[in-house]
Amino acid sequence: MSNYLIEFSVIHLALITGYWLFLKKEQQHAILRYYLLSATFLSLIIPLLKLPKLFYGIREPIDAIPMEAISLDTMPIAPATYESTWYYDLLTWMYIGISVLFLFKFFRSVLYLIYLERNSNKELFNDLNIRKVRNIRGSFTFFNWIFLSDEINTDQKDYEIILEHEKAHAALGHTFDLMFFELFKVCFWWHPTAWIINKEIRIIHEYQADAYALKSCNIDQYSSILIISTLKSNGLSLASSFHDGLILKRLNAMKQNAKNVSLWKLIVLCSIYLALIVIFACSEEPSLRTKVMGSQTDNPVSELEEEVFTVVEEWAQYPGGIEALYKYVANEIKYPKEARTQRVEGRVFVQFIVEKDGSLSDVKVVKGIGPNCDNEAVRVLQNAASFKPATQRGMAVRVRMVLPITFKLERDKTNEDNSPQGIIIVEEVQHLHINLKVDADYTNGEWSGTVFDENGEGLPGANIVVAGTTNGTVSDLDGTFKVKANESQYIAISFVGYQSLKLQGK
Repeated sequence: MSNYLIEFSVIHLALITGYWLFLKKEQQHAILRYYLLSATFLSLIIPLLKLPKLFYGIREPIDAIPMEAISLDTMPIAPATYESTWYYDLLTWMYIGISVLFLFKFFRSVLYLIYLERNSNKELFNDLNIRKVRNIRGSFTFFNWIFLSDEINTDQKDYEIILEHEKAHAALGHTFDLMFFELFKVCFWWHPTAWIINKEIRIIHEYQADAYALKSCNIDQYSSILIISTLKSNGLSLASSFHDGLILKRLNAMKQNAKNVSLWKLIVLCSIYLALIVIFACSEEPSLRTKVMGSQTDNPVSELEEEVFTVVEEWAQYPGGIEALYKYVANEIKYPKEARTQRVEGRVFVQFIVEKDGSLSDVKVVKGIGPNCDNEAVRVLQNAASFKPATQRGMAVRVRMVLPITFKLERDKTNEDNSPQGIIIVEEVQHLHINLKVDADYTNGEWSGTVFDENGEGLPGANIVVAGTTNGTVSDLDGTFKVKANESQYIAISFVGYQSLKLQGK
């Protein structure tokens, strides 16, 4: 969310700055109006677009990388760490609270206008439905409702001209603009352009309504009425009014001949649009179809069509927090009777992927102690509630996680069937990271080397599997291993909590 707000801020600020530099003094008010509308709409949409990246380096697929390209000195990428988020929550609630206040003000204005309409006296004048209202000053328009103060009489010489002006606001749909920009301000009240654009669109509306009204009278007559008018604005932010206090600016605008906007200005503004789209929307590199080896010797090669992230800005969260996940598993999981009877105990590592919608997929045991306990652990995770998905650059992404669950027997305590009682310990969830490193050589039809953890120490128990076969081994206590393979075959090295790594001979 924070990335979206930052990108939106930059885009909207750039587009409104372009307006101020190139269009502010132009007289083609229809173009100015549509520019402000399109600039605001695109600033909301562009950060959400993920178009193919136009310029990117050539990436070599992992299964084409020879052994020489894999170095022990490769810099490890540490998993993202959790930080206290209470201040983020506080800022979020402050943001929402202030937005709610502005929203309340918005709806109060709408309800007040409806109230005025219900309590007005309706009159018909030249096919126009007029609503005469007491205790207001001047005139204003809301959608197709034209409101007039009951102090304005039909025999006044300015009556028809005022109606023409208000009729223009209704015919041009100015209320839709005001509603859109008011709601925009409700959501982005903290951004200065939200206030600037609300003020600017009202000025443009008045210029457009003036030009519309001038079709039915001459400029001298219209200017005279505008100058001698002593009626003031009623202050309703959602209404367009003839009496808005912009007399001098409106008079100057009427006296100037509208010229077409210079072509070079339009080209510059279009270039700004395109540049912002390229920078903020065209950011997705083409995904590579990558083969990932499983961690079990009998596990076939699987293909992931979509990237699964291992290091992200914000990790997936279980509803109520990670402690709620531990509590759910502890309450739901049962120690299988068959496993207790057979005296089976140990640690089960359950791996799963949190999808973009928060659901869990590919739930499986990557290191287990037997089918009974393994299946029970998988069952409980498959029935878990959906997570809040992980995010990268403000977008939901898939992440892989591992949950260790320990089944332990209490041999001094037995059940009625004389099987030992058992306890289950839910350990801290692990995020799969990619800092597994290997120093290995392929010589005379055999791979040999050492597997290291993130601290550079030998990693015992890592699985080494020859691709397409059931041949494999595990690393020794010091992380060393040897396994025979053909020169054209890959080997996959994996360990619970680490990203699988594939090596290829020359």
